[in-house]
Amino acid sequence: MTARGILFPLLAGLLAGLFFVPASGAESTGRSGVPRLVFPLIAKTALWDNYGDPRGTHSHAGIDMENPWRAPVVAVEAGRVSYADSSLGGCMLYLYGKSGTMYLYIHLNNDLTARNDNRGGCVEDVTFAVPNGAKVSAGEQVAWNGDSGDANGNPHLHFEVHPNGGTDSNPFQHLKRASRPLFTAKLGSQFSLGLRGKLVAAGAGAIVVEVDRVRHYPGGSWLEIEKRTVELSYSPDALLDPSLTSLISVARRELKTPLAITAYTAQAKTTTNAIIGATGALSASRISATR
Repeated sequence: MTARGILFPLLAGLLAGLFFVPASGAESTGRSGVPRLVFPLIAKTALWDNYGDPRGTHSHAGIDMENPWRAPVVAVEAGRVSYADSSLGGCMLYLYGKSGTMYLYIHLNNDLTARNDNRGGCVEDVTFAVPNGAKVSAGEQVAWNGDSGDANGNPHLHFEVHPNGGTDSNPFQHLKRASRPLFTAKLGSQFSLGLRGKLVAAGAGAIVVEVDRVRHYPGGSWLEIEKRTVELSYSPDALLDPSLTSLISVARRELKTPLAITAYTAQAKTTTNAIIGATGALSASRISATR
């Protein structure tokens, strides 16, 4: 799917001058002025460079990423959103970033059930997670992944990057170096997480977990993500599985044999660092061996 030939509401984005502050670490990636992004999905994602691939009479204007149906789709930088739809793109969303970059998300969800019913339309709470015209922070959920338009039956996200609101450029380099979010939530909102994976190091008031599944509370369900290491602090009053007591030593040490665990974080307010799982941003309140 390409968005060339679709009328971009660029003027609205240029005139909308109020944007939130972007995520920390959103430094410029060069002459394009595109900042370092937050990855647009929270799910295990098949990512490869298919920008410019032949598409009939034109070339592919974005990157297609294979992801689960209704995976959370998030803002890659702070900005303002605008709804759109077309016969080819289905349910779409424009994000006008603070940097001046415009991003386009295509083939968003239009199903009311997992049966690919195409009965939901392109509306809030089916396709979109925020109101039309909303200002959003980097990492905040804006939509759900789907298969609308000519992607019917093949859930994936088509994602485009338009520096300075102009023509499309290859998103691949930006996606490869993007910060991977662990979860999505509105900044300042209360959250806690369940993290499943392998305990690879422990001690000195911290654990290091190679996480492959995450659950966001309140609500949420267990979601498979790309494996990544997350360091969590823990306090002396954290609830600890008795079988793990001997592993939590005074000095930090690497485990010769990683151990399957589930760690639950203490309730806290959402920050950008918490969303991306930065060191020191999460604290474990309960650690259990996974059997």
